[in-house]
Amino acid sequence: MKKDVEILLRRAESFIKDALEDLKREDYDLAMFHVEQASQLVIKAKFLDLAGYFEKTHSLRRLLKDLSTILNKELESLIEENWGTLRNLEFAYIASRYLPEEFRKGEVEDALKFYRKLRELLWT
Repeated sequence: MKKDVEILLRRAESFIKDALEDLKREDYDLAMFHVEQASQLVIKAKFLDLAGYFEKTHSLRRLLKDLSTILNKELESLIEENWGTLRNLEFAYIASRYLPEEFRKGEVEDALKFYRKLRELLWT
């Protein structure tokens, strides 16, 4: 199981590298999608690490709420402080496949800040 966690975390970092490259190219829609994917993976890796499984959902807010019951209040604060960014990230997942939606540079930058906080909170 430890190997599976490491694989998920490595994939998350690859998605973040992609997001940073997308940001440089001003491809904000794809950048947002890549941050969403990275966020999903770090959360699911933590579930796998703590509980041995993770839910088959793409809702970051649901995953984080469930994870906060296992972890601590600090995670609940992160959710509340970043509710809008979480909504944007979830929407990016759906929009990447089905909707002609565009994101702005500032939204991607906020998403990247959220990801860094999330990664630090869950994995340091």
